[in-house]
Amino acid sequence: MVISKGSRIALAAVLTAGIIGVSSSNCAAEAVTVGQPTNITIGGAYFTAAMELGFFKEENIEPTRQEFQGGAVAITQVATKAITIGWSGPDPLILSHQPGRDPLPLKFFYNGFRDYVWEWVVPQDSPIKSLSDLKGKKIGVGALANSHMPISKLILKEKGFELNKDYTFTPVGIGGPGFRALIQGEVDIYNTWDTNIAGFEAKGTKLRHLPLDDRFKNLFSIGYLAHEDTIKTKPELLARFGRAVAKGTIACGLAVEWCVKTFWKYHPNLKPREGTEAEILADQTYTLTVGLKTMFAFPPGQPRKFGEFPAGSWKNFVDTLYEGGELKSKDIDLNKLYTNEFVAAINQFDNEKVEALARTLK
Repeated sequence: MVISKGSRIALAAVLTAGIIGVSSSNCAAEAVTVGQPTNITIGGAYFTAAMELGFFKEENIEPTRQEFQGGAVAITQVATKAITIGWSGPDPLILSHQPGRDPLPLKFFYNGFRDYVWEWVVPQDSPIKSLSDLKGKKIGVGALANSHMPISKLILKEKGFELNKDYTFTPVGIGGPGFRALIQGEVDIYNTWDTNIAGFEAKGTKLRHLPLDDRFKNLFSIGYLAHEDTIKTKPELLARFGRAVAKGTIACGLAVEWCVKTFWKYHPNLKPREGTEAEILADQTYTLTVGLKTMFAFPPGQPRKFGEFPAGSWKNFVDTLYEGGELKSKDIDLNKLYTNEFVAAINQFDNEKVEALARTLK
């Protein structure tokens, strides 16, 4: 069965009626600016899905995404209250809490990419076979302010390499510019996230993924964070935001092609130009599917709780940074880094109804 857009939004509005006690007719929508650490890509299609289905509207939120070049830049904007919410990796926040530094007044409140998405790729015919082969090499990254940079430096430090002596990082951007730099030999290897890689591989280019130690694979990657003041004074806003994101994620997971088409509707300039319509849709669907896997990487055998940080996940991150010398001390109060206090409210919706709605989308 296919239902109209108006009917879909009406059905979506039922999902939280009587459950969360919020009515868009009773109060004006609150404008919320969300900072992105990179340019917007197809990996963020869950966000436009939530917009299209009215999930943000029914939570009385009018969201706007703003692009920055690097997670460290995005979270600075949240720290100064220039924007309300940031989408970033945890590394900059953790490092700000070590002795001798002024801790950023921020906390993560929603776990988005639940496992480690940062990979290292080389052309198929590259002589580089492992990360141990990177001495004297140029490493391409999206931006030097990317939030994953401390872990990348740590990975290479454990291989015995010293930054700017044994290797260098070169900012090459994301998407086409980044992969052109790799293929044309401007950099020897590209350190970027899985969806960015999938988008290029979908076009048929063969890349080789270098293996990463399991202890790095087990780290989470990116989540939403807010200023401590926002967490104290507007907890309901963050819970409502997280709930809309969770429902948009579920919709994308069950209607990937629809999610891709909806993303193009909101960002027509980001629709690829090369290939037939069917080829473009297939490529983008594959790319988004790769990105969604990490958003559904919940602990096996446990209830699915969107936004939740598993027990021990932050300690693992701190321990890893400390063992690699990125942190002077691992005596850090983890409660100042994140909160799971909104998880119950974020997941307070009828999952079956969201899934039923998603299955009608074409």
